[in-house]
Amino acid sequence: MAGTKKFIFVVCGAKEHIETLHFSLRALRHFSEHEIWIVTDSTRNEIPLVHTNIINVKCPDGFTHHQASIYLKTGLHKFLPPGNLYCYLDSDVIALNEKINEVFEQKTGLITFAPDHSKMNRFSPYAINCDCLNENLAEWAEIDFLLEKYGRPTTINDPTQLKRQNRLKRNLELTKRSKLKLVGFAAKYVTTGNILRFADGLYYNKNEHAWYDNEGQPVMIDTNNETIKKIEKNSKWRWNIVRRRWISPTGNDIHQLQCSHLTQAIDSKFGIKITNPNWQHWNGGVFLFDNGSHAFMESWHKKTILIFSDPRWKTRDQGTLIATAWQFGLMHLPLLSKAYNFIADPSNQGLMISDDREYITDDAFKTKYSPAFIHIFNNFGQSGWDIWDWVEEKLTTTGRLNAPVNSR
Repeated sequence: MAGTKKFIFVVCGAKEHIETLHFSLRALRHFSEHEIWIVTDSTRNEIPLVHTNIINVKCPDGFTHHQASIYLKTGLHKFLPPGNLYCYLDSDVIALNEKINEVFEQKTGLITFAPDHSKMNRFSPYAINCDCLNENLAEWAEIDFLLEKYGRPTTINDPTQLKRQNRLKRNLELTKRSKLKLVGFAAKYVTTGNILRFADGLYYNKNEHAWYDNEGQPVMIDTNNETIKKIEKNSKWRWNIVRRRWISPTGNDIHQLQCSHLTQAIDSKFGIKITNPNWQHWNGGVFLFDNGSHAFMESWHKKTILIFSDPRWKTRDQGTLIATAWQFGLMHLPLLSKAYNFIADPSNQGLMISDDREYITDDAFKTKYSPAFIHIFNNFGQSGWDIWDWVEEKLTTTGRLNAPVNSR
């Protein structure tokens, strides 16, 4: 096994990305004594990096800043000194406790990644320039238009009510995922009158299809039966009563965007056949590598540079990571626990904080974690979002938020 253990960040370009890195750098330094290195192209940076251990690499002039960052990330084996065990971190991966230092003990095989928050076929529209994503967005716009035309406003804007709404959604999601709770809720719904009382002093008015607080102020408004009937009468959209979702005129469940275009593109571009398009692909936010990883990294690096000039591919590194994993026969390689790269996806209804504020879950408490690293790939720094507020709460308790940005 490699000798010295080091954490690695890559950043270049916009001020916001460097400021994100500075935040994550403070947290990492607070919990670890291991050296932290940053690989960058300083000629591209809008503001200086506040750090000493910096490796400066000149990226090809024709690359965008985004391409340059991916060039540096996938090429780390070329830019870092050999003989060490490295843990790469995206700049939006935040250390939360001392368990981060145990990540180095988790390396298995040639290279070690954590799972992504989706499967390959769900990721496909975000990796390839097919029409699937735009068609999905158009369908969302169409049903939103119909809801506005034939229904009543359902948006709640008051900050206090939005917090109550989030709490309500959490409790409803927990109820939906527990057979016992769901049966109890259904029995209560059938046996009560027009008013159904629920947790946190909220109640549901069946006639109005709306949730209210004890003062009669709306917290969440559902699509009512009258609106559903009007939309179905005047369009080809259909309401799935079991899943409580709209089905598009083409038969799509617009909540389940997926396609096979990435599988096809990998075969076409690299001659690599993916036999399981529902494969649990890897997330590039955290990974472990050493000298033994160089052949894998070089192959990933070369594939990624190739797609930069291919208009079919979006500027991402995960599609080429999938191709490289299958090329090397690593599709069944053990993955890092989510504790070392807990991905906080704000669109995930199962993403919740426990009542005691100790744990986080992405599946409504089928599993729970007190993660070493949390990956905030959207809503970074967004106060008022319960997940970000929880992160700040954790770091404030440890004193990390007041720590200086100095070097190690």
